Amino acid sequence: MRCRPGRRRLEVDCGLPALILLLCLSLSAGVACATPSARAPQAGQIAQAGQTPPVAAQAPPSTPRASPTAAQTPVLPEVDVVGEQPGPGLWKISRGDHVLWVLGTLDNVPKRMKWRPRAVESALSSSQALLPSVPAVSARVGPVLLIRLYAQWRGMQRDPDRTRLRDWLPAPLYARFEALKALYDPHDARIEQLRPPFAALRLYRRALDATGLTRTNEIEHSVMAMAEQRGVPVERARLHVSDPLGTLKQIRALSPAAEVDCLAATMQRLETDLPVMQQRARDWAVGDVDALRALPHPNQMLACASDLSAAPDVAALVAGASQAWVSAADTLLEQRRVSFATLPIYQLLAANGPLAHFRAEGYHIDGPG
Repeated sequence: MRCRPGRRRLEVDCGLPALILLLCLSLSAGVACATPSARAPQAGQIAQAGQTPPVAAQAPPSTPRASPTAAQTPVLPEVDVVGEQPGPGLWKISRGDHVLWVLGTLDNVPKRMKWRPRAVESALSSSQALLPSVPAVSARVGPVLLIRLYAQWRGMQRDPDRTRLRDWLPAPLYARFEALKALYDPHDARIEQLRPPFAALRLYRRALDATGLTRTNEIEHSVMAMAEQRGVPVERARLHVSDPLGTLKQIRALSPAAEVDCLAATMQRLETDLPVMQQRARDWAVGDVDALRALPHPNQMLACASDLSAAPDVAALVAGASQAWVSAADTLLEQRRVSFATLPIYQLLAANGPLAHFRAEGYHIDGPG
């Protein structure tokens, strides 16, 4: 989180407010929480009080979907992409002599991959601005409110009645959770003390580690490092949170059923989608955009978003994040002769995504695949 000084104003570089940690389950789709810092990988390398839950017998169960149990699913070997890889080609959006180069990123790429993005380096060298996928989220926050927000965020992670996950989950769901925990997080006793969405986040991250995939958008971090080396200014899309404390309170007031459903959806993905996630990582590494199009892409944020969007402020932020990027890209195309942007590749490939917007506006688009 980057806090910029201002008159009672806090600005956070995060796909959605870092204050709304539940939404940072995204880990993909370009709205994952980002921490731009000196620890970003070197260019060209990927080094790098809510409601009391019902007792288990009364917990509202999620609609079950047939899936193998974790006990039947062995831990996958780490994804086997190593050595230098090019990644996908760039999209070129242009009208007249104004050009926006766009790189489609993927959160979960092979950890051992060395990325050699010669096309990215060349395009950045002539660019006048970089638009990351992650917007800057601002809020007017004084010292007292900042302390209250931190306390609220800390309090959201555990139930005030000190219940454990077994108290939240129906017995069959808890058995599946225990099996996945044994596979990916066997020595972490504290996960049992977390509320279901926070347990989902931790378990998901451990599974990514075990299968050799990055947790966050290291590709975007690398692009930002390259831009810094070349003196290219970063111009983020912007979102404003008018009432951050109220937004957190809305999330905290979500029903126990919504929290349980979030964990259940994450477990479903870990039980069924990890091999496909590894294949997506391989295809992105070698730049096979046609293969990426052919693969299904469950969005980790959307696994919980339908429940979280019951909070009106959250629904507005989710809708605003995508529109803010498109608006910022429009501005760059109007005001800059050459600029560069990043966006999750599955947003670019979506039938009603940003590329469709630019086509409708009369821009010429060339791209990979």
